[in-house]
Amino acid sequence: MTKLNALFNKLLNLVLLTVYWLVCSLPVFTAGAATAALYYTTLKVIKNDRGYVSGEFFRSFRGNFKVATACWLAHLAAGLLFTGEYVVCYRMWAGGEPLGWMWVLFLVLGILDATMAFFTMSYIARFEDKAGRTLKNSFLIMLRHLPKGLLQMLLLGVFVIAVVWFPPAVLIAPAAFMLLSSYTMEKIFCRYMSAKELAKEAERNRTHA
Repeated sequence: MTKLNALFNKLLNLVLLTVYWLVCSLPVFTAGAATAALYYTTLKVIKNDRGYVSGEFFRSFRGNFKVATACWLAHLAAGLLFTGEYVVCYRMWAGGEPLGWMWVLFLVLGILDATMAFFTMSYIARFEDKAGRTLKNSFLIMLRHLPKGLLQMLLLGVFVIAVVWFPPAVLIAPAAFMLLSSYTMEKIFCRYMSAKELAKEAERNRTHA
């Protein structure tokens, strides 16, 4: 396969993967499992050329559905709470109420919740764990690597703006964002993997190179 054909194939896979993610995220409560599957498939198929998009995405979606959904609903509930409080406090601030300044606090909490949600779904795609331990470990990892996590949120914002300016970009933006983020996230996750696990991962990638 020539380099041009390989590039074209990756672009098609990015589009296909994005379509799967969009469709599986429509019920909203399944968005967590879809996002974990998006990270897993982007890493395995797009980045490391192992397997096929359809098979890997739905295998991850089914396998992580229970844990990912439980974690996602927790993040979604927190996000809705912070958003509601943000709106109320901002209106109070606009009306001159002293406690209105708390909109800043809830904005920060909302950003942190979104950042942790990204770490959580990426963690689920990478490690097998129960929902409670997943949330705990994701929170601790996020705190240790908060600047890099916030950079991922900034990158996400850039992709959102790109889609607003050019709506057809939605067909590739989610998978493209996850691909770019995986380079940072994998460096983080590798710090929590044993030498044996890292060796196995490297061998699998060499085999399929």
